[in-house]
Amino acid sequence: MHHRHGHYYPPEDFRRTFERPEEYLPEVFEGKKGVIVDYGCGNGFYARYLLEYATKLYCIDINVIALEEVKKKFNSAITLTSPKEIPDSTVDFVFFANSFHDMDDKQYVISEVKRILKSDGRVIIIDWKKENTKFGPPLSVRMDEKDYMKWFSDFTVEKRFTPTPYHFGLVLKRKTS
Repeated sequence: MHHRHGHYYPPEDFRRTFERPEEYLPEVFEGKKGVIVDYGCGNGFYARYLLEYATKLYCIDINVIALEEVKKKFNSAITLTSPKEIPDSTVDFVFFANSFHDMDDKQYVISEVKRILKSDGRVIIIDWKKENTKFGPPLSVRMDEKDYMKWFSDFTVEKRFTPTPYHFGLVLKRKTS
């Protein structure tokens, strides 16, 4: 499911020294609210900020211990180990933060995203830039926009944003035929 490349969830106070979702999520959501899936949510770092935009928030991760932590912190979040229980075409935003690069079966993830996302839904990606940094995942697993667009080939970039000096951000929408 996921490689963890010695991955652990960095302490929230450390993450907040450079990752401040309240500063860049407003431009991403543009005041819109809806059903959100935080795919690869980990211990819920983004959940507190996503709840502001969510009419319903699904937090998905294969790590059940992390999901228990999410449930403790955010009772209204629906925690799942896979998206199977989410009905077709019911999600407005699928959110990946520092997670997609770790997912082993990316093809399955993409097929589930396409299944659950509404036709006018958006995929939001925040991930590490493909360059060496003092922290973060190894360069060998990092993905850039080109790598993402190979996987999300049925989507097009609607917006690019810079969440932190170490990350890039994309908002994707389905290609219209």
